[in-house]
Amino acid sequence: MDDPSFQSIPANPFITPVPTDFLWGVATAAYQVEGHTSGNDWARFETIPGMIKGGARSGAAADHWNRVSEDVGLIKALGANAHRFSIEWSRLEPAPGHWDQRAWDHYADEIAQLRAVGIEPMLTLLHFTLPGWLAERGGLVAEEFPQRLESFAAEAGRRLGADVRFWCTLNEPNVQMFYGYVNGLWPPGLRDKALAVRAFAGLLRGHALAARALRAACPGAQIGAAMHLVVAEPLRRWWPLDRLATRLLETGFNWAFYDSIQRGALQLRLPGFPVLDEAMAELAGSADFVGVNFYRRHLVRFAPEAPTMVELRSGPGPLSDAGVEIHPQGLLTILRRVWNRYQLPVMITENGVADAAGRLRGPYLRSHAYAMAWAMAEGIPVKGYFHWSLLDNFEWTDGYTLRFGLYGVDFATQERRWGPGAEEFRRLAALLAAQRP
Repeated sequence: MDDPSFQSIPANPFITPVPTDFLWGVATAAYQVEGHTSGNDWARFETIPGMIKGGARSGAAADHWNRVSEDVGLIKALGANAHRFSIEWSRLEPAPGHWDQRAWDHYADEIAQLRAVGIEPMLTLLHFTLPGWLAERGGLVAEEFPQRLESFAAEAGRRLGADVRFWCTLNEPNVQMFYGYVNGLWPPGLRDKALAVRAFAGLLRGHALAARALRAACPGAQIGAAMHLVVAEPLRRWWPLDRLATRLLETGFNWAFYDSIQRGALQLRLPGFPVLDEAMAELAGSADFVGVNFYRRHLVRFAPEAPTMVELRSGPGPLSDAGVEIHPQGLLTILRRVWNRYQLPVMITENGVADAAGRLRGPYLRSHAYAMAWAMAEGIPVKGYFHWSLLDNFEWTDGYTLRFGLYGVDFATQERRWGPGAEEFRRLAALLAAQRP
């Protein structure tokens, strides 16, 4: 097949029939929408002056903790048949080995409400936030971290697994490592390359042990990790060092985690970082799918003065409110590369745009659905798409300055507002439903 043109996207972007069990859903993360959480490392990090834009605190966020039934109704109104969300570890294990029954009941009820209206849940165990007690003991670099995550996974599988088929052990471990331990912009706010490698190793070990625990508790569970994958291209294609920097970025950021799973060994090699190379048999076969979070393309310049020896720039395309280039053909590129590299089914676990005015989201959805459908027409087994996000939310260090929601949220009143992106999502959902027998 010739590569598609993204200059003119058809009104029906689904150029090939999708499987009857295809997941067309929305995504959220507990800390970003639930609110009323103070027991994790992020809540403490927010108190450091200058860390969050505008000095914002997560506070009530979108108050999803108290509005589950309302928000399940909003998901149903979109025509979605799936919802990816995380369970907040600090609520469920507020002290080491102490499980909060009311919190578990809350999530069990949320899952039951989703299933009652035909919405498939996908659960994420660790979406960036760690219990405060674990952070105090070293967090990702603590010797106990992998076993603690394993214990959490086992408990989640035992309590919730009868009604959950799809699991993400981790969300964007590559981002959590780089932001927490290389540029220091996220908890624990460190710039230490040796600790960065230890954190990466901890996340890999934690994933492997958590996957093992879920398989024991939930036979038939489908397990993966959601990776932030970027299209990387040399800023100056003619300059060998820009091409080298691009390969380093792809190898260390995009591929190191799943390469380690594929090889059954913890492996990371980045210039200036300690080398990680350690066998771990439990990693092999620990993923049933690759979770792809796709948002952006980077143009890469070799920059020896930078911590990772690369400088990243946006491409020339239209920009979102976050200054991120909108580049739907990049999703097709990433899906091809993931499939060629791992030969595993793919879930698009996040894809979305910061767009407060709501003008970009509809075309964004349609163009990225087109890229996904093209990949499927080439035989790439894409099993689902989850749009980020259901609701406007607390966007980590950007606070409340960026709006990603299909539903806008007035954070003063918590009113949810239907936007043009929601209308397009529902239209695409109807097109998908019409393909099914």
